[in-house]
Amino acid sequence: MMAGDRPMADTHGPVPDPARNRLTRRAVLAAGLGLAASACSTYLPSGTTTPATLSRSVILQQINATRAAYGREPLTYNPLLEDAARTHARLMAEKGILSHTLGGTLRERVTAAGYHGAVAENLAGGQHTLERAIEDWLNSAGHRRTLLSPNFTEFGLAAATSDKGQKFYWAMIFGGSLAAWLNP
Repeated sequence: MMAGDRPMADTHGPVPDPARNRLTRRAVLAAGLGLAASACSTYLPSGTTTPATLSRSVILQQINATRAAYGREPLTYNPLLEDAARTHARLMAEKGILSHTLGGTLRERVTAAGYHGAVAENLAGGQHTLERAIEDWLNSAGHRRTLLSPNFTEFGLAAATSDKGQKFYWAMIFGGSLAAWLNP
């Protein structure tokens, strides 16, 4: 055998170089982990939208960008759901309590606002920005399911600040057809 030649196996081709094999395995493992990490990465909206600077266009953009990042259709904005969300956010801020049942059930609250479709809500308390509220909803399995549900087609969102201005309360109410839930 000449210098620089690799040893040959009897009939099965070259004998693998162990150092090169380790390098190849590492490269494949690193590439696989990189792909897995990118597939599991979480989209988080950027921005600093406080309750004082909320606008319908910013709300729609942030919510629908989040849904799009997870392959979901955009939602439309519903003023009746916004009214129910605003009433609830203000009540939570007034009482200093984060609760789904404060002031009645969700069904009672949306019916009083004039909405009669299927509904669900996400609430948050303490987050200073809309983007942080969305991030916290994404990090909670139940809230994430609601935010990304394909069965909802519209929503309303509101925020309120406690009278001392120390705590923010967020209410997002989702709506859609009852039929979407009956025929999954």
